[in-house]
Amino acid sequence: MSASVSMLMPLPLNGRGVGYTCGSLAEGMADQEFRVTIVTSRSRWSLPSVEVIEVLPDWVRYMPYRWVKSRVNRGIEDAFLSSMNRPQSQKTAAYLWPGASAETLRELKRRGVTVFREQYNCHTATAKRILDQAYERLGVAPRHAITDETVDREKEILEAMDYIFCPNPLVGPSLLENGVPAIKFLETTYGWDPARLSGDHKRLHSQDGIVAIFVGIICVRKGAHLLLDYWARSGVKGRLVLAGKIEPVIKEKCSSLLARNDVTVLDYVDDIGSVYRSADIFVFPSLEEGGPQVTYEACGCGLPVVTTDMGAGRIVRHQREGFVLDPYDASGWIAAIRALAEDLELRRKMSATAAESAKRFVWPVVAGQRREQIMDCLAVNA
Repeated sequence: MSASVSMLMPLPLNGRGVGYTCGSLAEGMADQEFRVTIVTSRSRWSLPSVEVIEVLPDWVRYMPYRWVKSRVNRGIEDAFLSSMNRPQSQKTAAYLWPGASAETLRELKRRGVTVFREQYNCHTATAKRILDQAYERLGVAPRHAITDETVDREKEILEAMDYIFCPNPLVGPSLLENGVPAIKFLETTYGWDPARLSGDHKRLHSQDGIVAIFVGIICVRKGAHLLLDYWARSGVKGRLVLAGKIEPVIKEKCSSLLARNDVTVLDYVDDIGSVYRSADIFVFPSLEEGGPQVTYEACGCGLPVVTTDMGAGRIVRHQREGFVLDPYDASGWIAAIRALAEDLELRRKMSATAAESAKRFVWPVVAGQRREQIMDCLAVNA
C-alpha cells in the first residue's frame, strides 16, 4: 500500500528546534511508497526526498521570522489543504504540528482524512500546573505564555485528532489527565544525527575537574535555576557550562550563581557537537518536556546523563545511562554530580552504555518506526 502524508509546520525549516525535528522525521520517513510533503513558512534546509512547499514569497524569506509571522498565518493552512489533494487510489494522512486551527481540522474531517498530531510537549494544562508551581517556588509570578484560553483551545484540537504521537513517556499521562482517550496515543521517540555532531573540535579548553554541560533554553521550565543551585552546593572541582538563551527571570534570581567563576554561559552555538565533545557529563533537570532531543544527542556523544523523568525521554535509565531523579531532590542531584565527578570508572561505564543505547535512536530508525505506525493506522481506517 502506498501513502501520502502532508505535514503542517508553521515554523521555519532552518535546521533548528522544532523545525529540525520535523524535517529529520520527514526525511527519514519518505520513500518510494511513502510520499511526504511539508507545508512551511520557509526553508533553508535541503531535504531531497521531501516535497517542501514554502508559503512566504522570496522577498520576505530572509527577514526575521517574528516580522513575517502574520503573513504565514494568513496563507499556510490554505496551502496545506491544497496539498492534501491526492489521487483517490493513494492513502492520505494529515500530520499536524501544534498551530493548526479548528477550522482546518473540521475541513480535514469533512474530507475523511486521517489526522495525526505531534505532541512535542505535555498537555498545556499539565504544563501550566507544573510551571505555575515552579515559578511560585522561585517566588515570582508565572512568566510562561500558557493561558486558560490556550488550554481550552488545545482540548478542542485534541478532541478532533485521530492519533497523537507521544515522544516522551510522560506525554501520554498528561493527555489522560486531561480527558484524552489512550486509544489515540502512538508511543514514539525523537532521535539524533551522528553526522550533525561529528568532528574533532572542542569548544572548551581542558581544565582540572569535570565539565558538566546543559544545552537548551536556560529557563525555569528546563530547571536551570535548580541546576545552578545544585552545582554550587555540590562543591565539585570543574566547570558547569550552559549553552542557550537565558530567560530574564533566571538572570534576575540566579545572578550570583551565574557569576561564579566555575560557571560559563554560551549563547547559541552552531556547532553543538563541539560543546558535547568538551564535556564529561550532561545535566538536564527539566520540569516539563515532550521529547528532549538534547538528551538523545548527549547519549549519542557518550555522555552520562543526570536528568528527570521528563528529561530522560525513552533512552536514559536510572543507574544505566545515568541518573533519573526528581527535579526537586536536591540531595539526590548533589550526590549524583559528586559521584560522576569522583568516580572515573562509573563515568566510563555509563558513557559506554549511553553510546550503545543511542544507536537505537538515530533518525532513520526513529522515522522508520513513525512511517510504520502511520501505515498501520491507515490500514485500520481503510
